[in-house]
Amino acid sequence: MSLRVAPLLLLVGCGAVAGSPSPVQVPPNYNPMVSLAPLVDAVEPAVVNVYTSQTLKVDPRMQMFGFPSERTVEGQGSGFVISADGYIITNNHVVDDAKEVKVKFPDGVEHTARVVGTDPDTDVALLKIDGQKAFPYLELGAAAPHVGDWVVAVGNPLGLGHTVTAGIVSGMGRNIPNMPFETFIQTDASINPGNSGGPLIGVDGKVVGVNTAILSGANTVGFAIPAEHVASVLPQLRENGRVARGYMGVQMASIPEVAQKALGKGVLIEDIVADGPAAKAGMKPGDVVVTVAGEAVEDRAEMLQTVARTQPGKKIDVVVMRQGKEKTLTVELAERPQDLARRPE
Repeated sequence: MSLRVAPLLLLVGCGAVAGSPSPVQVPPNYNPMVSLAPLVDAVEPAVVNVYTSQTLKVDPRMQMFGFPSERTVEGQGSGFVISADGYIITNNHVVDDAKEVKVKFPDGVEHTARVVGTDPDTDVALLKIDGQKAFPYLELGAAAPHVGDWVVAVGNPLGLGHTVTAGIVSGMGRNIPNMPFETFIQTDASINPGNSGGPLIGVDGKVVGVNTAILSGANTVGFAIPAEHVASVLPQLRENGRVARGYMGVQMASIPEVAQKALGKGVLIEDIVADGPAAKAGMKPGDVVVTVAGEAVEDRAEMLQTVARTQPGKKIDVVVMRQGKEKTLTVELAERPQDLARRPE
């Protein structure tokens, strides 16, 4: 599947300041089947356009022909405020290596933003702006949407400025190549380059996802990071500027359907990292993992994501089938090495 990542994305939410207004509210009696205008009017003040500049080194061979040693590259995307004290969520790929980040509100007011934290593995970044007592902000929805739910995407597609599109949730739990730690919401609300980091909003005015990628060649097959997954990384981004993930130290594989009759459903352990957490817990090659921390796992991606979302240092029970018998192992997770960030181990 060929994918393009939409240019910019804001992401993250933190606690509201004391005495701050409540999150934006939509009229309780509006009918989204008649018009989404009341929803848009309520949420749009909290959505921002994101502009970045990045300094790149010029190939020394080009400098021989009079080219400068550095050049400035500008980028753009979207984002949204998640707390009254000015925290903003956007995509990591929007602000990655940016020298300067600015955000602009619908009323034209512009602020310089500070990058508080980034997480390339989920493509989330947390920004902070200052300059006024309280900013309008959006809430991250606590519950996952359902396929068929109406959603609205707000952002800055193709540099046009604040633009609104609508559609439905087309699918859940989608996987995207090179993004092993995340599953995505699929939507047919039109998303284009520049929408990255903007919110995907439910009819109640709460954010259900952060728009991050589109299917190459289509503008009605877009993907968003689920809000509950964004919320799970925010505390670490705010406090540490990065996300630490759990690591078990195994090579694993999904069990093909044709082999499930013999091995059962679960994840096959192919190899064990010497002196890693799994090895210390007594896990062996050939074990079939059926539950991790009380959650059933049926494929490699599911197990990887379950482990990665668990804090390093935490002890979890892992149930395996070994030679036809069930065995429970207690694994104390380590922190996933940074050089494994793109590898499913």
